[in-house]
Amino acid sequence: MRILRIFFIALLLAAPTAAFAQADDASTTPAQQLDALRSQLNGAEKAMKAQDITDPQIDDLRAQVSDIGSQAQKVSGSLQTTRDAAKARLDQLGPVPTGGSKEPPEVVQARKDAQKAFDAVDGQIKQADAMALEATQTSNALSDLRRTRFQERISRRTYSPLSKPFWSEPARALPRDAANLRALAGQAQTDLANSWTDGNRIAFITCLVLGLLLMSGVRYWIEQRVRSLTANRMPPGRLRRSALIVGITLTSALTTGLGTQLLYTGINWNDTLTDEIDGVAKVIVHLVFVGAFIAGLGRALISAKRPSWRLPTLTDETANSLRRFPMMFSAVFVLFFFLREINRTIGASLAVEVLFSSIIALLASVITAMALMRLSRTHHVDEDGTPPAPRPIWASLMIAAAWVAVVASWIGLLAGFIAFATWMAIQVVWTMVVIAATYLAMRLVDDLFETALSEKGPMSARAQALFGTHPKLLDQAGVLLSGVARLALFLFALTVVASGFGATTSDLSTLADKLQALEIYGVKLQPDRVLTAIGMFFLGLLAVRVLKAWLADQYLPRTNLDPGMRSSLTTLLGYVGVVTVVSIALLALGVSLQNIAWVASALSVGIGFGLQAIVQNFISGLILLAERPVKVGDWVVLDDAEGDIRRINVRATEIQVSDRSTIIVPNSSFITKPVRNMTMANPQGRVLIKFPLPLDSDPVDVRTHMLEAMEAHQAVTDTPAPSVTLDSIDRAAMTFAITCYVGSPRDVGGVKSDLLFDIIARLRQAQIPLLRPQDLVLRSGGDMSELIGPTGAAAPKASTDPG
Repeated sequence: MRILRIFFIALLLAAPTAAFAQADDASTTPAQQLDALRSQLNGAEKAMKAQDITDPQIDDLRAQVSDIGSQAQKVSGSLQTTRDAAKARLDQLGPVPTGGSKEPPEVVQARKDAQKAFDAVDGQIKQADAMALEATQTSNALSDLRRTRFQERISRRTYSPLSKPFWSEPARALPRDAANLRALAGQAQTDLANSWTDGNRIAFITCLVLGLLLMSGVRYWIEQRVRSLTANRMPPGRLRRSALIVGITLTSALTTGLGTQLLYTGINWNDTLTDEIDGVAKVIVHLVFVGAFIAGLGRALISAKRPSWRLPTLTDETANSLRRFPMMFSAVFVLFFFLREINRTIGASLAVEVLFSSIIALLASVITAMALMRLSRTHHVDEDGTPPAPRPIWASLMIAAAWVAVVASWIGLLAGFIAFATWMAIQVVWTMVVIAATYLAMRLVDDLFETALSEKGPMSARAQALFGTHPKLLDQAGVLLSGVARLALFLFALTVVASGFGATTSDLSTLADKLQALEIYGVKLQPDRVLTAIGMFFLGLLAVRVLKAWLADQYLPRTNLDPGMRSSLTTLLGYVGVVTVVSIALLALGVSLQNIAWVASALSVGIGFGLQAIVQNFISGLILLAERPVKVGDWVVLDDAEGDIRRINVRATEIQVSDRSTIIVPNSSFITKPVRNMTMANPQGRVLIKFPLPLDSDPVDVRTHMLEAMEAHQAVTDTPAPSVTLDSIDRAAMTFAITCYVGSPRDVGGVKSDLLFDIIARLRQAQIPLLRPQDLVLRSGGDMSELIGPTGAAAPKASTDPG
């Protein structure tokens, strides 16, 4: 919470600054802005023609020129409204009349003023557009220059380490370079001695003690606090490990880097360092920051001593074999840039620079090869025959690419392409660092969203209480946000890796401009439009869900509408809201209604044939929701389906039958087939029992017992009154029709069973016999031949006894 408060305070402080900056921009006229941009563009074009221009200066010029082009486009866009207004004024005045007719002087003067204003604004717009085009061309020229210089540098060939001149030339240049190095060392010693004066001594000692304390004791204490906070204060889950690894990495980098910065501050307390020594000292501070980050990142990811913290899927054997390599990579990286800065400061000869570059390339490539060999050696079949876990495809590709780079560096080193070999070796190290940092950031993002937006997390209950969202929806939102964050991290990592190949942020701006112009079937797939459309789509769905929840839970229950009508209105609102949200998102994407009509026309044939049933059910669902022949809660009978309507969807209707199962019925069946709605006009249910009794039963007595049984049951309604009628009489029995009504058709089965139990009990208590099946009785006592006829049929003496 404290971090969030600081963030919001920073936003509040930054808002007035931005407002003042906008006010300053608004105070200048477009003409003044164009003049200033023209001056800056001319200065950049002049600076790019300098012979001694460096790569960082080229990158700065490209960023400056790109900013000039963007500002010119903004000026052109801001003037469009003014030009449209001037053009509308001219159109209103109309053309100059012909045929000798005269106009009032006021109209003539107004036309001249409007034409003058239009020409002035149109000229400024054309000037701004031309300047934006010129800035783009200048940026492309700077890109070509940067690319050409990069290719020339890495393709430059010198003597091979296998040749004699490779060693003889540095030997001849070594005395001069050694003298320059001793002069630099002497200057550094003098500056340090000047720092140890009475005015700087206290500050020097204080900063030295604080820096050493920060790099040792404070660092250990912070790491312990990070472990304690992640273990005790954070919710259980994977976020504890990823947050702990990030905390250890940042602690290692910040404490070491800030401790070095304190040492530099104490030495240069009163600006006692000369310009050369001060430049070298600043480079050392920056390199210590980067080196500490590399070492801390590798140590935290490998976690050789604490396997439970380890994020990558590494075995203990692999982690122990790789635990020293992060420090080695950090040392090589820092040593390379430190030696390059020293050579630049003392003006070392080319032969010495080539020698040191060869040594660095050899060290970096050998260390990389050793790490890859250790990694491959531990990935083997165990002694018990258990095969190792398969590596991800991207990891195998990265290892193969690293081996190719190492071999290419060795070949370039032997062939004399020292710059290429050095660049390749350092680029491998830098790429591995970027991959490791990106992996850690992605894991942190995944774990953060998974913990914050999980079903059991603290956000789930709050979101469900405020917006009525399902917990699964939060999980989906977490996965989506995690995917977007991972994509952003991947693009950033790609940018950082591409910077080692000579690319800069200006190249990415150019790529973004090309993406802005991407058009498919008349729709411009601009990234900002796509993101805006996605954001509006999800915000619109959230608004529709909140409105539906408010209607269903707050407003509609206080009206006189029945529950079925309330459900239908809520469902209709959901459909209308979704259609509206999709339309708004398409408009934000740039899809016009004309394009939608063209798409609908193109799909009409497919809709007419392949999607006929779906469209039919969709239209039927709208009819059901509008006319409401059946509604949610009705008891319906359709073919073999009989039960309650639980939900009317856009395509089908859900019917819950008596066995608690659900039947999905297409909506078109309710329109095209006969449907029996048991609760449409009258929600009551009728109980009908056909009860046969023997012919010798007293019908009046039987009717009395049956009426008493129905009147005694609580579910039987008084209106309509229960009735007992004599339905039919045949040779075997007389049949009574028992009829009564209950409050709902759903109660018919249970009430019918209760009445049968009660009626049978009452009849038996009154000793009224029930109907039994007839039995065939053969009477014996005579010759069997008298009972059986000559043809084998039973003799007519056989009689039936109803028993």
